[in-house]
Amino acid sequence: PAAASSRRRAAHRGFLGSPPRASEHNEAAGADPDDEQEGAAEEGNFLYGTDINENTIVRHFLRFVWRFRLPDTQGQQSHYIQELHRAWEECTQRQQGIKLKINAEHIHRFSPVLYGHMVNFPTEVIPIFDRELWSVSVRELRAEPEDLGSCQAQVHSLLDKDCRIMRSMNPTDIEKLMCVKGIVIRVSDLMPDMLSAVFRCTTEDCKNELPVPLSHWAIEEPTRCELCGANHSFAIVHNESTFADRQLLKLQEPPELVPDGETPQNVAVCVFDDLVDVVRPGDRVEVTGIYRASPVRPIKNFKQCSSVYRTYIDSISITFERKGRIDAMSNDYEFEQGKPPRLSEKRDLDPVANNEEDIKWNEKVRELAADTDAEGRHTIVGKLVQSFAPSIYDEDEVKKGLLCQLFNGTPKAAGKTVQGRCRPEINTLLCGDPSTAKSQLLQYAFKLAPRGIYTSGKGSSAVGLTASINKDPATGELVLESGALVLSDRGVCCIDEFDKMDDGARAIMHEAMEQQTVSVAKAGIVTSLNARCSILASANPKESSYDPKLSVVENIHLPKNLMSRFDFIWLMLDKRDREMDTRLATHLVSMYSVSGVRKRTEPAVEPELFRKYVSFARRWVFPEMSSDARAALKKAYLDLRNQGTSREAITATPRILESLIRISESLAKMELREEVSQADVDEATRLLKAATYQAAIDPETGKLDMAQLTIGMGAAKRKRAKEIETMLQEILYEKQEEGTFGVDQLKLFINERLGDKKEKLATDTEFYDALGAAEREGLIRRSGKSVQVII
Repeated sequence: PAAASSRRRAAHRGFLGSPPRASEHNEAAGADPDDEQEGAAEEGNFLYGTDINENTIVRHFLRFVWRFRLPDTQGQQSHYIQELHRAWEECTQRQQGIKLKINAEHIHRFSPVLYGHMVNFPTEVIPIFDRELWSVSVRELRAEPEDLGSCQAQVHSLLDKDCRIMRSMNPTDIEKLMCVKGIVIRVSDLMPDMLSAVFRCTTEDCKNELPVPLSHWAIEEPTRCELCGANHSFAIVHNESTFADRQLLKLQEPPELVPDGETPQNVAVCVFDDLVDVVRPGDRVEVTGIYRASPVRPIKNFKQCSSVYRTYIDSISITFERKGRIDAMSNDYEFEQGKPPRLSEKRDLDPVANNEEDIKWNEKVRELAADTDAEGRHTIVGKLVQSFAPSIYDEDEVKKGLLCQLFNGTPKAAGKTVQGRCRPEINTLLCGDPSTAKSQLLQYAFKLAPRGIYTSGKGSSAVGLTASINKDPATGELVLESGALVLSDRGVCCIDEFDKMDDGARAIMHEAMEQQTVSVAKAGIVTSLNARCSILASANPKESSYDPKLSVVENIHLPKNLMSRFDFIWLMLDKRDREMDTRLATHLVSMYSVSGVRKRTEPAVEPELFRKYVSFARRWVFPEMSSDARAALKKAYLDLRNQGTSREAITATPRILESLIRISESLAKMELREEVSQADVDEATRLLKAATYQAAIDPETGKLDMAQLTIGMGAAKRKRAKEIETMLQEILYEKQEEGTFGVDQLKLFINERLGDKKEKLATDTEFYDALGAAEREGLIRRSGKSVQVII
């Protein structure tokens, strides 16, 4: 044991086929090398297959660790010595070791030679980094070697020349370090990766145990027991063997990197140890790893291999792509425990939990939210509306609604005895005339969302939205691949051309939009997947342009019960107004002219600060209802409920009340307030009336009727349909002795009675609806163009 502890430790990484070679630990190990040794003759081992001396790499790396400093590095110690101390301080159990993130750009800035060796020979160089980091740790912490676990260097942020897109990776990149960006579309189960095995002799009187380490990706079973001399008597003891965590990811090219006319390509990524379960489907990540190729055996258990190799990436580090996007929300476990973070506690400014850059941004966000005008009113909401999609003219109300969707409400547990939560996400539908910037607003919201998928209704199937069953090429097992709704979990799913979606795909949306889950029962896999996403959809009218004489359900080919699940239904109509058209034309022309670009005003909030502001509100602000807000909500709901002109008109549903709560909370979030005020409820009611209630106006009466969104027709149409049904039944009872009638004859009888009452004649749709109702009640039997009375 004493001899073992005196050896320098290097972590056995998952990409290594054999354990790294240990070397003797001495007092000089890990020290800052002397500059005078640079010109001395090199002595020591060379890396296998290269002319690079190992001592050269050790000397360059130690100088980098001991001497590299950033402009803002404080104190006498170098940047990475400080990071090493910080990592060991945060480590609760030193025997487990640490992982130290190293920026590859820093290595290149300090020593381009060392950077080149690391990129070209990562399998040999990175274990040397691990070993020397451990030696530096022993020296700096003045600890006993046996008290410290191994150190792992997680290299990230390679130079642009070493970053690849998936379709540009070629055989010259094999066994080299590279960086690739993509979207995670599948995550496998955890797989144990054996590092060393313990074999026990099965002879009754022997029971000799022999540990065998991994060697060149294989563990050879011993054939002869040295103790008792028996041949082929060993059996593996799994409980005493050593395993490491391993997981397989499937990475797909992001849409913006796919060339025109091409389909996105995939690559397999192997992750190990602490990188397991770090990502989930839908995450945009940047993977730094070693590009590998492995032979494929077309026939199992045969030594013959195919000439085409299977390629994959062994990951060294994984970083999330956050550039230009809002950070994701915090997990729900805080709310399930009933302890959401409070803004007044200033946890966002705590240097223990946040780095210096995040604290600077958080201070800027707090200052921005505190800005007021001359009258003392907060100006942040107006600034955010001006900065959201500044290239789109006007539509401030719609932009404010989309901002509410980005901020969302406060997550709340469904109850102490019930699992689940109340939906805080806001669903929005944009519908109306062509060329009203619906798709542009969708694209802008999609680019801002922390995660999400942009898809088209016509090109989306039920399987593509939920999950598909595929066979894993590596294991041959059936696995689930997540669809658009599941990949958008905790983000925004943008669906263009929503009205052209298939009926099967629409049926899926009902569960996803309210319960926020997707249930799957396929090929023996029965599960419920999370789809906690906001739905942002756009739809065009059936007749190209919106007909104000028809209801919104009649204009747009959508199921009625699906419409009621949207919190906002914005009607974006192309109205003819000379003054408005002049301002719009001036705005559009200025976007494409040199003089217009010069005169263009900058947005009130710069884009990066805008994204940080929304991220801050989603992470740290969780407003609660005040007593005044609760009373205002109750009053607003009752007022909306009693707006109708008759008992038959439905003007508000419980879903409207839930929408008001969510919108009020999102408005409070915009100003970073922890309490929802009465003014928030009033503004939420105004926005709801400007959006959904504008779409729920009955075109025949001009009155509000929410039943249009649930059953597809207003109160006047329902009353007329009931009259025609009653009239048809009266005619059938009066003339039941005649037995059989023609369809046209029955319609003539109805129109005569309507003419006597001086009412509008029945249309074909109204007549056949009444005829179908009579048939369902068992009054008639239809046969072609004839109707038989069976009363």
